[in-house]
Amino acid sequence: MMKFFTSVVTSCKDIAGKLRSISGKANGIQFEERQMMQHFGFISIPKSGERCLFLQFGNVVIAVASDGKDRPAVKEGETALYSDKAHYIILKDDGTIAIKADGGVDVDGDLRVNGEVSDKVGKLSKLRDNYNQHTHIGNLGAPTAPTDKQDTGA
Repeated sequence: MMKFFTSVVTSCKDIAGKLRSISGKANGIQFEERQMMQHFGFISIPKSGERCLFLQFGNVVIAVASDGKDRPAVKEGETALYSDKAHYIILKDDGTIAIKADGGVDVDGDLRVNGEVSDKVGKLSKLRDNYNQHTHIGNLGAPTAPTDKQDTGA
């Protein structure tokens, strides 16, 4: 028999990356350490005190939604992945991806960009162009030839 109910999470644990166990309380009924299933490719551990909508099939619970208060703002057609620390990834309707990560973004592996790379100061291509054109004053007071050009990856 399937049940739908909202519950306040009392604990949720990831057990060795293989199983999630959740406990909660709903309408005076408490459930302890039920197996929590999630969609393939997605892992989430709700915090204690979070209110969630659950589907229960026997001893297995599926956490469908939560009423987390610190969600990023999204528009129609957009999707977000977020944590409780106001960090997020938003797949925007205009085809861009917005990432907020106050601690930075770590990439384990190569990063390949088929477009321009910019920061708050300017574009990487501008830096490369300036480097490729610069010269120095040599020992005899005359400008040297431009340096070897930067590898453009082509």
